[in-house]
Amino acid sequence: MVDWPEGVVWAVSGPVDPAVLFPVERQAIARAVPARQAEFAGGRDAARAALAQLGLPPQPIPKGADRAPVWPEGVVASLSHTAGLCVAVAARARDWRGLGVDLERALPLDPQLVPTIASPAELDRLAPLEPGLAALHVFGAKEAAYKAQYPLTRSLFGFAAMEALLPDAGLRMVAATGLGQGAKLPMRQWRNGGLLLSLCALPQVNGGDFAGPGYEVFPCGLTEPDGRKVKV
Repeated sequence: MVDWPEGVVWAVSGPVDPAVLFPVERQAIARAVPARQAEFAGGRDAARAALAQLGLPPQPIPKGADRAPVWPEGVVASLSHTAGLCVAVAARARDWRGLGVDLERALPLDPQLVPTIASPAELDRLAPLEPGLAALHVFGAKEAAYKAQYPLTRSLFGFAAMEALLPDAGLRMVAATGLGQGAKLPMRQWRNGGLLLSLCALPQVNGGDFAGPGYEVFPCGLTEPDGRKVKV
């Protein structure tokens, strides 16, 4: 995949039989409807396939008290589900500080949702994309960035806490929460095959200490099916 970060592995799966789950995982979704159980199992299946690429053996990935996945020690990882697909990304914590992934169907968002997700300035930067599709890009980026920061800060916040600077840069914290006001989060996005994939990979800096304001930002664009990186 074009511009994929070094050291980050990925795997995909569709919904699978929950019988593949470890007992602690099955217990976590015992009351869920069958479709949700199959989706959950697909996510764990993709996660174990990604972890195997890092040399880790199959092992349970339980839910924590906050319902987030509990990853093996020394690993950073993230999951996303959409349109019958599950994607997992993972890396060694010595290489990357945090990972967040989001997968969405590449369809414009409902006009009524757009103002709750993206500001006029965020949408304008993504012109000539129409507002619904531009808002989808902002949504995917903010979801991925939120997932990347959460294991580090355990902070809960809404869309307005981050400003998307797509497609030329990543995201910036504008609220005094999470990684701190002014902190910048890198973002990569790819749109292909009817899907939009967003990835936030927080690099290790200064021997592993996270930098707030001035944190490096990777350029963000869209990759067309022929591999060309383009501005939107």
